[in-house]
Amino acid sequence: MKFFKPLNEIDDSQPPVTKPVPMRPRQSAALDGSEQLTDLKGVAKRLGVSKRFVQRLVKAKAIPVIRLGRRCVRFDTDAVITAVKRFEVKEVQS
Repeated sequence: MKFFKPLNEIDDSQPPVTKPVPMRPRQSAALDGSEQLTDLKGVAKRLGVSKRFVQRLVKAKAIPVIRLGRRCVRFDTDAVITAVKRFEVKEVQS
């Protein structure tokens, strides 16, 4: 009786022992763009402003925020862009 697995047998379900295991989720399991949440830094980069300014917008309740804890906040990028567009000033041409 054999109680061990031969090392030269190839098994496709397990990654090779010599290569590191990737820590990123597979693309099929990832969320699409409409359901993706981002952090404070991501919103600041998307809007082209500082992180502190985004914090001021959150405090003023000008943009929607999802609070996951005392310090952990996430933003729905589509909702933030929609909220920011309410402040768009349209010029009147005469």
